[in-house]
Amino acid sequence: MRSAYESVEAAYAKLGRAPTWPVSLVVENMEIMGATQSRLGGGHLIHVSLRAAKSEMLAGLIAHEMGHIARTEARPSHNPAIHERAIARVPVPTGLRRGFPQLAHAGINHVEDVYADDYAMTVIGTDRARGFFAEWVRNASAMAASGNRWDEVAGALDIAFSLGNLSRHDLLAADDPLWREAKGFAKAHAIGGLDELTVLFRDLPDPVTESECEKILVALLEATLGELRMAPA
Repeated sequence: MRSAYESVEAAYAKLGRAPTWPVSLVVENMEIMGATQSRLGGGHLIHVSLRAAKSEMLAGLIAHEMGHIARTEARPSHNPAIHERAIARVPVPTGLRRGFPQLAHAGINHVEDVYADDYAMTVIGTDRARGFFAEWVRNASAMAASGNRWDEVAGALDIAFSLGNLSRHDLLAADDPLWREAKGFAKAHAIGGLDELTVLFRDLPDPVTESECEKILVALLEATLGELRMAPA
C-alpha cells in the first residue's frame, strides 16, 4: 500500500499536482472500490476497499483518488458550494423533488470523475480504461432493465460519462461496439439526449472558471431532469 501510494504521489509531483494538504489512507471492508473525503485545508482521507487493496487495480485507484485530491485543492469542479448553487438553479417539479438530488449528485460526481481522470490517466496510462468503462456500460444496462425511470436515467448518465471519458482521451474508435450498445440503450429506454450528454462529459473545459463550471452543471442537471420527464410510452 505504501509503495503504491508513494509511487503515485511522486508521479503527481512531477505534474506539479502533489497534495499540499495532509493525506491519510485507510483500508476497510466496503462495497465500492474507494473514495476520498476532504476537509478544506485540513487534509484528505482515502478509503480503499479490501478488494482494491489486494488487486492489480490498487495503483489505478490511488491515482484516481489523487486526481480528486488535486482537483479539490485547485477547485472549482470539486467545490460543493458551486454544486449546490447549480442544483438550486434547476426548478424541479414537486413529484420529482424527493429523488432528484441523489440523481443530480450522481451526475455531478461524474463531472468530478472526468476531471480526476485527466490526471489519473496521465499518471498510470490508459491500458485498462476501455475495459473498465465497458463494464460501466454493461452495469448501466442491467440496472435499467427494471424499467424504473430513475434507474434508466441513472444508467444513461453512467453510459454518457463512460463514453465521454473514453472519447476525451481518444480511446474510443468510431466503430467501437460500445457506441452500438449505447444507441441500443437509448432506443430501448427512450433516452433522447444521450449523445448530447456524452459530448458534455467529453468536452468539459480545463481550466474552468467558477461561473463556467456552474453553467455546465446547470446544463447537465436540466438535461437529466428532461430525461426523467420523458418516460417511455
